[in-house]
Amino acid sequence: MISTDTLSLEVTYRESHDEGSFRSDVLHDFWVCLISRQASILGRKEVLNGRAKFGIFGDGKEVPQVAMARAFKKGDWRSGYYRDQTFMFARGICTLEDFFSQLFADTDRDPFSGGRQMNNHYATPLVDKDGEWLDQTKMYNVSSDISCTAGQMARALGLASASKLYRKIDMPSHKTFSNQGNEVSFVTIGDSSTSEGIFWETMNAAGVMRVPLLVAVWDDGYGISVPVEMQTVKGSISKALEGFLPDGNGNGIMIYTVKGWDYPELCAAFEKVSLKVREKHIPALIHVQELTQPQGHSTSGSHERYKTPSRLQWEKEHDCLVKMEEWIIRMKLQNKMISMH
Repeated sequence: MISTDTLSLEVTYRESHDEGSFRSDVLHDFWVCLISRQASILGRKEVLNGRAKFGIFGDGKEVPQVAMARAFKKGDWRSGYYRDQTFMFARGICTLEDFFSQLFADTDRDPFSGGRQMNNHYATPLVDKDGEWLDQTKMYNVSSDISCTAGQMARALGLASASKLYRKIDMPSHKTFSNQGNEVSFVTIGDSSTSEGIFWETMNAAGVMRVPLLVAVWDDGYGISVPVEMQTVKGSISKALEGFLPDGNGNGIMIYTVKGWDYPELCAAFEKVSLKVREKHIPALIHVQELTQPQGHSTSGSHERYKTPSRLQWEKEHDCLVKMEEWIIRMKLQNKMISMH
């Protein structure tokens, strides 16, 4: 059975935080999600008004990304996907000014690529202005994003392999690169890109090598206009990967599923799974299901042309921000909360 746990992860998450910090964390995460959503909406308008050339945004994926950000520790690495702006905002690696500087290809103000890459492509420096190595154990590290779908997988595997090697090395000269191999390599990918060969090659290699790789699949049910049932066997990447589940000797890949609009379950899942990956160096995949794309795939098309009215209505009702707000109100956590309505 593929699941996060039989026990309630919501209870687990709440018990690991005192009531005051729990409420503060939740409202802060919701605020980040709302800011990110507005950035996506404004970014699309800027493209359609002709002030930017192209845009691809993370609307609909905000809630799982703030959950992942909570599990992402200093020293960890992200090799990612071009919809991860909310994660970047949550970890303080990207500001709104940075986000729009990249959208406008501002060569002077885009800190990630100097206007050379399309928007939502991130990177963090490895050296300082004098060319000296930075202490990566004290940073939230991001490998330069790749536009080719699934291209991030091989790089994430290499980063996870480095952690495994560093766990075997105890040399003072390596202290700024790794804390005894306790880093996790996080990789994010869309459900459509899991059809790429490099995805399967990476999953197979990660299982054989037993490296600390955590794969997060953002599944919104479509690869542009192609529904997941027409591109993934069984219509589910987690079901398709069942043969990779660990055997009695622990060989394989841990696989978990969680709904992309369920904030407490997402927080607990990323927290618990990343801890297992970090401590035991066993790879894992978290299949984040039932996500949406409120503005469609990119600024180059309209999802209203290929999604049915019933699907579009379902997406409105299951928007992760709508669901998170409903949960906050149900749990009576709101305090002058800014509603998305």
